[in-house]
Amino acid sequence: MSDPRIIPPPPNYPPNAGVHQAPAEPTIIVVTSETAAEHKPGFLASLRPVRNLTALGAALAPVFDGYSLATTTGTALHEIVKDGHLSGAWTIDVAVLAITAYLDHTRDGWVYRVLLSAAILGTLLALPFLDAVLYLMTGVTR
Repeated sequence: MSDPRIIPPPPNYPPNAGVHQAPAEPTIIVVTSETAAEHKPGFLASLRPVRNLTALGAALAPVFDGYSLATTTGTALHEIVKDGHLSGAWTIDVAVLAITAYLDHTRDGWVYRVLLSAAILGTLLALPFLDAVLYLMTGVTR
């Protein structure tokens, strides 16, 4: 082995080129256009003051021979309290408030807001928690 050996230059391909590999999966690049920024209404517009005020007005409008939806609800609750069933009145009132709040929350309609307004105002008109506040503040009963 005294003869000089000729060393070939290093190969210009990667060392694992001769090893059998599975073909690479194609890469799919999906390009979507940017969506337009969603316009969110301001705080006052999201409260819908006109819709709420007209719903309150409709709940208080005397359309049933001088009675409104709110006074009808209040009268029904007051009659239940007058008969001596205060817990029944509270139960019925909470059920009516829960149902109308659920309907107003799940459905987008002015009528449901009117029903919710009538239920809230009927509660304020009929149940005796305002008497309790008056008694606590002044010591005077009705």
